[in-house]
Amino acid sequence: MNALAHSYLFWIALIFVLLGLYILPSVIAAIRGVQGVGWIIVINLFPTGVGWFAALIGALMLPGREPPPAPSPYDAQAYSPAAYRPAYQARPGSWSHE
Repeated sequence: MNALAHSYLFWIALIFVLLGLYILPSVIAAIRGVQGVGWIIVINLFPTGVGWFAALIGALMLPGREPPPAPSPYDAQAYSPAAYRPAYQARPGSWSHE
């Protein structure tokens, strides 16, 4: 056990694990797409265990954002001719036909 305490690899791994646990509520909130992600991050940065615990509860309990609805294939506006008009059209009779 004494050799483990003197190993720098052990301490580096321990620091990374603890940092991962510290930002866990923010990561969960970002993955879930919670509406108040910014507030979860701010609460998570409080240097107390109460802030971390509150951020974890918020990340797990707050509702997620609804994804935007997919366009319907029957939506007439999505298939209007203006949506498929090229940006540049050569004038009839001109030499430039790019």
